[in-house]
Amino acid sequence: MKRLSTGLISGAIALATAVSVAQSPSSIVSSSVSEASHAANVEHTSKLGSEVGISIQNAALAFKPVEIARVPENWAEAGLDITKAKNVDGKLVQVLSDGSKVTFTVDPSVQERLERLLVEKKVPHSGVVLMEPQTGRIKAFVSHTQHNPPIEDFAIKSAAPSASVFKVITAAALIEAGHDPNASVCYHGGRSFLSAENIKGNPRKDHKCNSLGPALAWSINSIFAKLSYNHLKKADLEVWAERFGYNSPIPFELPVEVSTAEFVEDPLERARSAAGFWHTYLSPLHGAMIGGALKNDGVMMRPSIIEKYESADGTELLAFEPKVYRRVMRPETARKLGELMVQTTTEGTARKYFRHRRGFPDHITVSGKTGTLSNKNPYLGFTWFVGYASDSHTKKDIAVSGLVANTPIWHIKGGFAASEAVLAYFQSEANKKGLAQR
Repeated sequence: MKRLSTGLISGAIALATAVSVAQSPSSIVSSSVSEASHAANVEHTSKLGSEVGISIQNAALAFKPVEIARVPENWAEAGLDITKAKNVDGKLVQVLSDGSKVTFTVDPSVQERLERLLVEKKVPHSGVVLMEPQTGRIKAFVSHTQHNPPIEDFAIKSAAPSASVFKVITAAALIEAGHDPNASVCYHGGRSFLSAENIKGNPRKDHKCNSLGPALAWSINSIFAKLSYNHLKKADLEVWAERFGYNSPIPFELPVEVSTAEFVEDPLERARSAAGFWHTYLSPLHGAMIGGALKNDGVMMRPSIIEKYESADGTELLAFEPKVYRRVMRPETARKLGELMVQTTTEGTARKYFRHRRGFPDHITVSGKTGTLSNKNPYLGFTWFVGYASDSHTKKDIAVSGLVANTPIWHIKGGFAASEAVLAYFQSEANKKGLAQR
């Protein structure tokens, strides 16, 4: 038999002693006292907890929630409305219903001049937008309607066909598909309607010839239809329309109606669409974005009308930051198109609004595209100018979109509205810099 260790024997003795003590009468009495003491403690703690709970409840009832100022998720619901803004020290400012304050990016003097022009000329419907090409800041944002039925928020409605403005998208697609913009294309007819023969071509009749530049400047429908018919598939037109922002929501503080482009299976009708005959619709805001992308090396910026937003106590919660919307074409394509479309304003369809307009400054260079198309019943004649202007005097650039919708009796067209907007903007910039506009 093995001997038990001293430690094990000592442990056994200690255990036996503990059991004996636990079973003795004195141990039982001590346990009862301990239990009574514990019960008293529980009762005291319960009472104390109840009192604390009541205090917390009373405090909660007396508590007043603290409202944390936030940037509105929906500006339209918050009441954003530039027509309610006031000119405060040369800035357009609107105080919202909760006391918060919006400072707009818009130039008050330019905005007021354009609003007055459209009223004086009795324009049925118009949208005019100026935007900084490199930042997306909106410098003028005019929606005008005074004809029944009214078309509210005209600057952000795609109520008008893109018309020949869509030739800009077609031209970009052709250049990036490899078409030489200097190549001569022979054609005939197509001024107001494109027949199958105009589109497919007829060597016996195609005696007029021009390259892409004059085709843009003079809006030669047959050249664009023929080039599109021969070089661009349905998928190509769809991709390029979407690259330029068609069929996509435009991020902006106010809800912008989506510009749409639909291309049918019929190749002849598709060619007409590429030349600007129906099937595409554009908002004036979107038009300014297209003009901006031409000047900004093919990068389209997100438009914004808010310079800053402050809470009711004056805390700045939002400040303008330039943001890219998307790249729509290669830089060299944008530069080439911009160069070609200067001819539109010097000797083409917009010459009388710009270079040939009396008093139009020589130091302002304008590049762009006109567009004309009309609804028949009821009659509304839509006229566009979309492009950009650069001023060597103020060293400023501005993208411009002017759309006018006229009844049979009319006073001005979209090109004139765009011209006025450009002049007003550069005059304002010259005044800010203390320059005399020459």
